[in-house]
Amino acid sequence: MIYVPRIESLNQSDNIVSEPESFKAYSEAALGKALEPWPHISIDSVQKLRPELKQANMMVLRLGSRPKSKGSFFSLIKAKHSYSDFFFVDDKLFSALTPELFLPDVSIRSLFPFQLLPKVTETSVVNLALASGLLPHALGVEKSDSLLIPATGQSVFTFEFRPRSDSDATLLHQQGQVEIDAVFVAKRDNKESLFIVEAKHGDKFDSLAKHKLLYPILSLLPKIPASMPIIPVYLRSIKTATGIDFFIAECPAVNKDNQSALTLDSLSPFKTHAFHLANY
Repeated sequence: MIYVPRIESLNQSDNIVSEPESFKAYSEAALGKALEPWPHISIDSVQKLRPELKQANMMVLRLGSRPKSKGSFFSLIKAKHSYSDFFFVDDKLFSALTPELFLPDVSIRSLFPFQLLPKVTETSVVNLALASGLLPHALGVEKSDSLLIPATGQSVFTFEFRPRSDSDATLLHQQGQVEIDAVFVAKRDNKESLFIVEAKHGDKFDSLAKHKLLYPILSLLPKIPASMPIIPVYLRSIKTATGIDFFIAECPAVNKDNQSALTLDSLSPFKTHAFHLANY
């Protein structure tokens, strides 16, 4: 029960977040041995959230590093309602949807390489969804003669954010690694828009921690023109006997004018779509 001491101290206070601290230092003081941080503070699904945090209705977030301190920092956050406030839960988002067959209007040649891959990854799923036209269709972007090619990568970023919409409490993510599954530009409603996609692939519904989408948004926001909207997208793909089901959840657009209203718990989809791509 790694987090019990910090849970108890946070519950005894009026704060909604615990003071950021080194996980290695904390685990050594709490358990008598320093643990590796990533399995415990880098949580990407509900299944990986420790039982004591679920019971306490809390979430743990990794917060990068700090000068003159070793290891990754973390903080606990009290949920307003439930720990699920901090996750996209597939059953709630997609269970009522029946995937509609999507027939690509691109050449067989452009999609043939995807049929050769023995194993589908998150990166290849995003590329397939774009190359086939499935994702642009779902997101309502204008058709273009040029191919939509997503950028992907990882780097270290620093930013501040509010974990809860009902509080002004902020957390600093400092010089921490952020992975970006895919980002691409397309025109929608006659305006150039930036789409940030977090993709997960598997054989069944699961969940996704919201910070996996929030962190890329906040990492890229300072570099994006104020007039360009950012559309956060969660893409869940599931392999079936006949192909791949794509479940797409789109969150409201963000830009520099309304970024102050963006909080971890308020990052919620307002549109969902489901399509089936056969023979992949």
